[in-house]
Amino acid sequence: MDNDNSDHLTWEWNSGPIGRTVKVAYVTLRREVEAQLKPIGITHTQWSVLGIIHYFPGITSSELEQILLIERPSVTSLINGLVKNGWAIRRDHPTDGRYKQIFLTDEGTKLAIQTQDLSNIVDRRVREGMTPEEFETLKKLLKKMIGLFK
Repeated sequence: MDNDNSDHLTWEWNSGPIGRTVKVAYVTLRREVEAQLKPIGITHTQWSVLGIIHYFPGITSSELEQILLIERPSVTSLINGLVKNGWAIRRDHPTDGRYKQIFLTDEGTKLAIQTQDLSNIVDRRVREGMTPEEFETLKKLLKKMIGLFK
């Protein structure tokens, strides 16, 4: 292979399959949120989990798996990190001893509230680049696409 030929590096994301385009869009949005989170010192995934626990206090790890679309070991690691940072606690489930419920501490709640509008900031930037009809059509089409595979 000729090392001077960098044509393979000029591949256009918009000429590939739809899954690639959706991934590039997601990564682009995620990077915008991560840039906002970096000064605060939390990751995108930690931020997501804080928001979910804030919205659903007492959620279980298995429920988080379903919402986040990640595997149990990753959820366990995330929760362990939140607990270690003093942002969350585990409590025994009141009716099922097999499960632990997850709650935010006061510090975790403060952080969740402080960062809850970040997704709105990114949404606003997307909306600014589209007409209201285009934005709603985009959401509708993405939901339709997701529904095709459920």
